[in-house]
Amino acid sequence: MTSAWRQLHALGSGLKNTGAVAGRQEAWLMNCLRRNSSSEYGRRHNFDKIDCVAEFRNQIPVISYDDIAPGIQRMYEGEADVLFSAKPVAFERTGGSTSGSKLIPYSQNSLEDFQAALLPWLANTIEQFGITSGSGYFSISPATRQAEISPGGISVGLPDGAYLGSAALEHFAMISSVPAWVGGLSELSQWQLATLYFLSSQEDLALISVWSPTFLLMLLDALERRSGELETLLCDGGRLAGQDLPRNPGALARFSRFIANRRTEVLWPNLKLVSCWSEASSRPFFEQLRQRLPHAAFQGKGLLSTEGVVSVPNRAGQPLLALDSGFFEFMDDQGNLRLAGELETGKPYETVMTTSGGLYRYRTGDWVICEGFAKNIPIFRFSGRRGLTCDMVGEKLTEDFVLSCLEDIPGFRILVPGADTTPGYALVVDKLDNHEPATLIRLVEARLSKNPQYAFARKLGQLDKLLLYSASQPLEKYVERLVTAGARIGDVKVTALRPEPDWLETFSGTAL
Repeated sequence: MTSAWRQLHALGSGLKNTGAVAGRQEAWLMNCLRRNSSSEYGRRHNFDKIDCVAEFRNQIPVISYDDIAPGIQRMYEGEADVLFSAKPVAFERTGGSTSGSKLIPYSQNSLEDFQAALLPWLANTIEQFGITSGSGYFSISPATRQAEISPGGISVGLPDGAYLGSAALEHFAMISSVPAWVGGLSELSQWQLATLYFLSSQEDLALISVWSPTFLLMLLDALERRSGELETLLCDGGRLAGQDLPRNPGALARFSRFIANRRTEVLWPNLKLVSCWSEASSRPFFEQLRQRLPHAAFQGKGLLSTEGVVSVPNRAGQPLLALDSGFFEFMDDQGNLRLAGELETGKPYETVMTTSGGLYRYRTGDWVICEGFAKNIPIFRFSGRRGLTCDMVGEKLTEDFVLSCLEDIPGFRILVPGADTTPGYALVVDKLDNHEPATLIRLVEARLSKNPQYAFARKLGQLDKLLLYSASQPLEKYVERLVTAGARIGDVKVTALRPEPDWLETFSGTAL
């Protein structure tokens, strides 16, 4: 095993914990409360007098983002000891897929909680898939957002790789197939070309780890679309964004063979694993990636958000609760809260998390289904976000319901408000496969009508019939719109539903 992979493996192996679920959760919670008892929030809620989980649940309210937004604003402006002790070390903005972008503060301890989940995952991955040499690609996003410093002098935005911690960054840089300076490029076309140049140069690429599968799909599409530019760079070298790119005749030969037969194993013969989101709205894109990279193993990532880590995959690929990265409760459909050891297999729950970053009993809006237990640790499948809804005439369609209506439709598919004067919905797809348009419309209408409010609105004529549109490159248009609005390209998740009234215009589809 080369030195960098060995060191990363050692860092992760040293953080692996064992023990009873309830004990590990209570230990994490008590440490968090003690560290933050001097904060304003801690004093107000008597953190120093809480000595067990039951007292914590009795004394601390369940909250949403709006409840703590004023405190976060004060921290943004430079105030210390508000939601946690000391000042934030950084902020990050969420993608804003449901109710607009949110500003999330990080303490040094909350970054360490990310590391407590991610480094052991990386160590397990290195062991399980025999990654002993070669390079890895870890989603390096372009700097499309202008560098932001809060009024309090705190950075807003974390670079890719920061969640692994400073001890890992040196080794991370040594194995990275794409140099860090590429992430500093703000012009998307230059960032994409530089990324593709370095990826196509890496015959020894062993691991690809990205968040959204759509991110990697767009890079694979661009490999073919920009093949002429890449062949020129690989043949002659050149200068891009102030950096010299050397010629690489060996890579050119492999790339030319790849373009001739579209077989990715020619380009990356040593690729062992692709890790990315695989659940809920990401499922169809995950499956597309498996078809495009058939020679590699695939692993679904667990549930990780800007707010914190909920689950990470174990060696069997099962996403297990990240016991040492937060304190977790789970709210059922009736509003009842349960602890990790009280969950029922097959039941859906909203995640309620407590983090070292000032989120105490915070409703995330992320819904999971408990699929059983491994050594008493819950196994979760992410089922979607119920905070994302569309309600034109009282039908209240939710993203997770719409996802269930569209889950067996291949390729890109999304439900958006229609363009006609009468309220209604449009289904945008990029391909029909074996479906006749009229048949697909009837199928989706029948599924949507399982929502009684939708069925009633259709019966009364409040909602018009479902429309079907075929769009060219809808994935690229979807991502471009969100990136323009400030989202990080590697974090963009394509949802099954968008409520904004102008999405159909964005796709410029053709009615079928």
